[in-house]
Amino acid sequence: MEQKYPLFGNLIKKQKINGVFSSPPYVGLIDYHEQHAYSYDLFGFERKDELEIGPLYKGQGKQAQESYTQGIADVLNNSKKYLIDDFNIFLVANDKYNLYPRIAKLAEMQIMNQYKRPVLNRTEKDKGAYSEIIFHLKKN
Repeated sequence: MEQKYPLFGNLIKKQKINGVFSSPPYVGLIDYHEQHAYSYDLFGFERKDELEIGPLYKGQGKQAQESYTQGIADVLNNSKKYLIDDFNIFLVANDKYNLYPRIAKLAEMQIMNQYKRPVLNRTEKDKGAYSEIIFHLKKN
């Protein structure tokens, strides 16, 4: 980090992040690289579709769920080096496969709370209402 982005690298050494609020991809729902293909062309970014977590093309089967679980846990574990000791992580997820308890375990975190969030207005092709959960995670 320091070599590629020296200013950011030095800042991270001095000041850690308090927490993260994110909405990770859902298992087998969208191919995000394809959805945002214009940005790769516009900015000249190299596409790395094979590294995408939970892409549509991998489906929603057991193997896709395992890959997704490990991928999200890896991201959480990697992020810890940038976080304060008493960090808070909030993840918005449609956890219909109940993967987040295992993700938390693999990331050596615990789910402190779960907040149910109804999704009433959708823009996708399926406009049916459903619920998401906001998982509050902390260090074990």
